[in-house]
Amino acid sequence: MAGAFVTAIAANLVSKLSEYLIAPVGSQFGYVLCYKSYIEDLKNEVKELEIARERVQHLVDEASYDGKPIYTDVKDWLESVMEEAEEAENLLKHGESAKNSCFHGWLLHPMVRHPIGRKVKKTTQVIQGLREKSSSSVFQKVYYGNNEDLQELRALIKEDVMKAIVDDKVCVVGVWGPGGVGKSKLLEDVERRVRQEELFDVIAVANVSRNPDIKRIQGEIAYALGLKLTIDEPAHGRADRLCKRLESDPKKKILIILDNLWKKLELKEVGIPCGDDNKVRGCKLLLTSRYRDVLRIDMGTDHEFRLNVLEDGEAQRLFENMVGSKIHDPDFEPWVDGVVKSCGGLPLLIVSLAKRLKHGDLAAWRNASTNIDASDAKSLLELNYNDLKEERTRSLFLICALVSGNIPLRDSLIYCMGLGLFINYSKTIENARDRFIMDLHSLQDSSLLLDSDNKEEFRMHDIFVDVTISIASEEWNALVGMEDYGFREWSEDELRKCTAMSFPWVGIDELPEKLDCPNLRMLLLLEHSPSLKIPESFFESMEKLQVLNLTGLSFTTLPSSIAFLINLKSLCLDRCHLGNVTILGMLKGLEFLSFAGSTIIWLPKEIGELTKLRFLDLTGCVGLKVIEPGVLERLVNMEELYMGDSFDHWEAEDEAPRSNASLAELKNMKKLSTLYIAIPDYSYLSRDLPFERLINYRIQIGDILDWSGENKESRTLKLKLDSGHLLMEEWMQRTQDLHLVGLQDGNDSIHNLAIGGFQELKHLHVQNIPTLRYVVPSSEGVHRTIFTRLESLILKNLTNLEKVCCGYLAPESFRKLNLVKVDNCGEIKHLFPSSMKRIMSQLEDLEICRCPLMQQIVLNAEANEDGDELGDDTEVKLCNLRILTLRNLPAMMSFCKIANHSVNFFDTQQ
Repeated sequence: MAGAFVTAIAANLVSKLSEYLIAPVGSQFGYVLCYKSYIEDLKNEVKELEIARERVQHLVDEASYDGKPIYTDVKDWLESVMEEAEEAENLLKHGESAKNSCFHGWLLHPMVRHPIGRKVKKTTQVIQGLREKSSSSVFQKVYYGNNEDLQELRALIKEDVMKAIVDDKVCVVGVWGPGGVGKSKLLEDVERRVRQEELFDVIAVANVSRNPDIKRIQGEIAYALGLKLTIDEPAHGRADRLCKRLESDPKKKILIILDNLWKKLELKEVGIPCGDDNKVRGCKLLLTSRYRDVLRIDMGTDHEFRLNVLEDGEAQRLFENMVGSKIHDPDFEPWVDGVVKSCGGLPLLIVSLAKRLKHGDLAAWRNASTNIDASDAKSLLELNYNDLKEERTRSLFLICALVSGNIPLRDSLIYCMGLGLFINYSKTIENARDRFIMDLHSLQDSSLLLDSDNKEEFRMHDIFVDVTISIASEEWNALVGMEDYGFREWSEDELRKCTAMSFPWVGIDELPEKLDCPNLRMLLLLEHSPSLKIPESFFESMEKLQVLNLTGLSFTTLPSSIAFLINLKSLCLDRCHLGNVTILGMLKGLEFLSFAGSTIIWLPKEIGELTKLRFLDLTGCVGLKVIEPGVLERLVNMEELYMGDSFDHWEAEDEAPRSNASLAELKNMKKLSTLYIAIPDYSYLSRDLPFERLINYRIQIGDILDWSGENKESRTLKLKLDSGHLLMEEWMQRTQDLHLVGLQDGNDSIHNLAIGGFQELKHLHVQNIPTLRYVVPSSEGVHRTIFTRLESLILKNLTNLEKVCCGYLAPESFRKLNLVKVDNCGEIKHLFPSSMKRIMSQLEDLEICRCPLMQQIVLNAEANEDGDELGDDTEVKLCNLRILTLRNLPAMMSFCKIANHSVNFFDTQQ
């Protein structure tokens, strides 16, 4: 019986939606009766399209002038625009002649107007779709970038890969070929297309590299799944939880892309469901490797595709597209063949060399043609490396290679600052970081680092890693441990000359009692093994050491010889099991200290001796229960303090005697610019805290369990308060990502919480506030400009919410909104008033669930009780909508029940 009732409700809802969403047959009369308005709409759309075409054509002309190859879809769009514009022009000419056509001298002639009106309407929709497509993110860049291969060159293989990954009989697909042929680029193109076509529910991407960091790979997959893994959790525990999440919903289609495999990767260790034969189960894998046997034998691929070096014609075409018109110059033309052949058909080398030669003189071309050996990437890399003018940038590049070319931005900045590379920019860490990012871009522009959208990590192509290590060995006398060799026996002379030493996840069984390295400035020891012990005398002969990273180790007490490191500036003890760390108080010159993800219970008073400390990272130290009173207030030079998912046992300032830290201690941090912190009770706050100078913050106040979030904005507030707070209001006006939970102070509007408005806000998440009736209250006839930067709005468990907006809004309001989710809001009947229907054209994701009174998404014009301005446009446009979820809405009648209104769903081009 219950099933029959649900079926009846569903049928009723479908019937209602059909009634209002599908244009009725009567609309055919509109082609006659609304003929003039259709003609005007087409004229307006043609004008708007011409403006869009001029903008795109300008970008294309600039790129073509610089010799940059244009995206195929951009070329196709321009051709379609010309065709449709010509079609529209012809229609408008016919339309003018038909405008005065009458039937028997008194009635508009339906036989003339109907077919033209129908054609005009459809052409308008096509043109509208073309115009809107030009404003999408795809058209912000119209050419292939410097590290992008032309799609046409690998189109067939790409199509074969696409067919394989959507084949229900295929679980594992592999792409193999030598380094530098474009395997990673091909995967990026496939990933982009898979996301655009929404072929999978979840897509996770991880770079494996020569020495896999299992925890990092787990973290990247977990992020895609929305699963939070704690840093201090052992790898096998993380693997179990990851595996359970991947297996939790058999109907969910999951694609995991693993790039750059050098050997067998044990899927069980990562947490990817598999059988005893390491064959994946329940999801699909897309892999790349240099070696076919790694894919076929070790990973059990069902299909492998070879990506070989470019044929001569392909290589020549890529080079010519990159260099531009110079290849036709009589002085340079004779050298083109030699230059291209010197690259051996490797796209990476072709792109790198082309960029260098584009503005090079004749001598540079002759040198490239005769002196570059394709079998030795070192000669080509050295050309670009030697072109780097700043010693600081050269050093940054060499640091990248010391950790196998895959390095978090935070770590590399700590290394560079510890070595004094940014001493001229180190007035503040923020200044140094800006210069550091500019240097990274410089390395990417020189094709020495890969382009990446990842703001927290960057990569060097693996074909360059070994070459760069050899350069570091020559210039820095650097020593890098290799897998299976562990801590191999270097000569005494090599150790004494060495200035940099690195062991990136290579698996060391044992360390020597003492290292005689008097010139060593940087030591990186990155491990997964808590069983590896560092001898007490290990650091005695490293007086010049400035940077030390000990990751993944276990210490009951730190080695006593660490006290010899009097010049140490940067120390990372990440993912370590730490006991007594009091000896660190002897490192008086320390400026950067990180315990991120470590198991540490107690921060002793000796840490307060580190008065030069500028950076302290306690992220993920979930077991940290005690920070001794007085420690934080002595860190007067602190600029960046990270305590997310960490210590929150604050005590009140006036509590006596205190056994733990007080927030009041932060008053002494006059230079503090970045703060990530969790505060269980806002009563601990005081107005004289130095928070007004914060540039970046992620502050959580109240009992909120989840610290994580999808957004990575620089200023985030998560608040669970009983009532508003004046200090909170000051912060809200500068916040970009705001979460409000559980306010009980009687406020009926979010906008009333910040008198100055939310001019910086990009993301707003509101839940569990029973008194809330509106997001924006009535403006009493005044056109209010609000939420001009808001991109996402999430409303959840608001039992008395009646409306999002009540009253008049200026056109600039909500102009960037693209995601709206409303869940379990008991009183809301309509999501938007008619005056806000323009917002609908921006939306990409709309979800409404469990709202028992919801009748319509857009308010019925006849029922508009607030005097909202309606405007003349009778269409509700949802042309950018990609995800629409309507669930558990028993009172739902229609999307938009407004007389003569129509609803255009999704992009007309799709």
